[in-house]
Amino acid sequence: MRHMNRIPLTTGNMILKLAILILMSCGFLSCRDRAAGPEPESDPFVIENLGVVFGPWNRETGRAGDFLFRDIGSIPKIVSEFGTEVVAHDGSTKRLPTIDFVVREDAPVLAAAEGRVDRIFYQEGARDWEIIVRSSNDPDFEVIYDHLVGLRVETGDRIAPGDTLGHPRPLFGGLGVFELMVTNRATGLAYCPFCFFDPERIEEAREQLLRLIHDWETFRDDITIHDESAYVYAGCLMESMMSY
Repeated sequence: MRHMNRIPLTTGNMILKLAILILMSCGFLSCRDRAAGPEPESDPFVIENLGVVFGPWNRETGRAGDFLFRDIGSIPKIVSEFGTEVVAHDGSTKRLPTIDFVVREDAPVLAAAEGRVDRIFYQEGARDWEIIVRSSNDPDFEVIYDHLVGLRVETGDRIAPGDTLGHPRPLFGGLGVFELMVTNRATGLAYCPFCFFDPERIEEAREQLLRLIHDWETFRDDITIHDESAYVYAGCLMESMMSY
């Protein structure tokens, strides 16, 4: 694993990483216009949060909002970027159209956008649930929340940003995991959430995510865990890709 070959946080390395963080917090052109179809006559589809609560890293408790810092070798990352390349069961590689978060198992998974619960699926193998919320403002868009337990919603429920949908699937050591995916039915693509983020909230959200990544690397004393120089948006290695 990458964390086995650690590069310590020297002063020079720290300056380089902070420079990248500053650049990543600057504005980018939105990739909203790449989605098919004209803007709807009603309010557009907007992402207002990433489904989690961010917060300052408390070195005594290990908590950072909904996140819990623990030095567990099998969890090198608590944020897996959109477009991350992984090895499939058959040995081939593929890129994931989701952002994955490892948080406290009792943390709420929050609705990232408005909409209505369109479909809910139980996943027997993982013993958890997938929730698909279809936007009411622009029905081509769906936000998919995967690996949830303790659901608080049912099919047909109207959802507002920030509503609690459930909790992450437990892993171990008080940690849980869930995935967030933004898709468009017309294009068949999954998108980095920042492509459609609320303009009034996007800078704060980017800074919070990048700060979390920086704090995690500091905690693990390894600046190679994340490659921020490869980001097109914070936490995203690509703007869009084919969804599942």
